[in-house]
Amino acid sequence: MEKNMKSIKLTNLKEDLKKNQIEIMLYPSKCDGCEGQEYKSCVQACETHMKEKYGKYNTARINIKSKGNKFFPILCHNCEEAPCVDACMPGARYRDNENGWTLTNYKKCVGCWMCVMVCPFGAIERVGKDHYASKCDGCIDEETPKCVEACKKGALKKIGIRNYSYERRLMIANKLYGPHLKINYNRYKSNNR
Repeated sequence: MEKNMKSIKLTNLKEDLKKNQIEIMLYPSKCDGCEGQEYKSCVQACETHMKEKYGKYNTARINIKSKGNKFFPILCHNCEEAPCVDACMPGARYRDNENGWTLTNYKKCVGCWMCVMVCPFGAIERVGKDHYASKCDGCIDEETPKCVEACKKGALKKIGIRNYSYERRLMIANKLYGPHLKINYNRYKSNNR
């Protein structure tokens, strides 16, 4: 197994950015909903940033759902073929080819809620009082998204898809095989910094 691992080349953040393959990825098992705090840190950080960025359209673009004692961060999965873009009648949702994110022109949004209905992840929120639908834009104008900065547990991470997939598989392998897995992960990780 060690021999096969040498052939794996993980990408770095700059390479992934060039390929429009950076996402805000979730590690739901690490989210505790900021228990013991007045508010959920990622939601508060996002809402504060949105107030500065958009003024009127100032709602948080991330939400935390809970079931039992488990917490699930909900934000845009930035679908490659985004149903919200196809469903948006006034053309407020669009795919930005430069950065690869599905974005929103809130001035065009008429609050028809079609995007809310078709989002398979429940990541688009209806804002009834101002009559628009809010969605995460990945904080494309920031080096690190505000929700990622605020998450002290590491449940949110800005990462390339290939690296995320590798990390998730490694986490599962470590759970399954524990100390029997002889992989020096730091050797592969050092190429990415």
